[in-house]
Amino acid sequence: MSAFRIMWVVVMFDLPTQTKKDRKRYRWFSRHLDAQGYIRLQYSIYAKVFNSLKSANHGKKRLKEFLQTNVKKGNVRMLLFTDAQFARMEIVVGEQDVQEEIAQPTLFDF
Repeated sequence: MSAFRIMWVVVMFDLPTQTKKDRKRYRWFSRHLDAQGYIRLQYSIYAKVFNSLKSANHGKKRLKEFLQTNVKKGNVRMLLFTDAQFARMEIVVGEQDVQEEIAQPTLFDF
């Protein structure tokens, strides 16, 4: 499988946290992403690997539908990368999290 066929969806969000209810929604959305198989790269930045562009687009569509019915305030963005592009990400300070290492696909994962 080509590193240009495997796709990553990166979700970045900035949700309000001023009130107790806002903070609860923030945690709820983070837990939803965890439950859907996304890994946390940083606070409010999650990523998930897909085996094709078609499945990545389906995952984006599902997340957009969820957001339209459940998140009313804040800002949520999604980026789509090939595995080759994602692999070129450089960590400037700190180190790769164990969860990230586990999520790195190999050609034999799909």
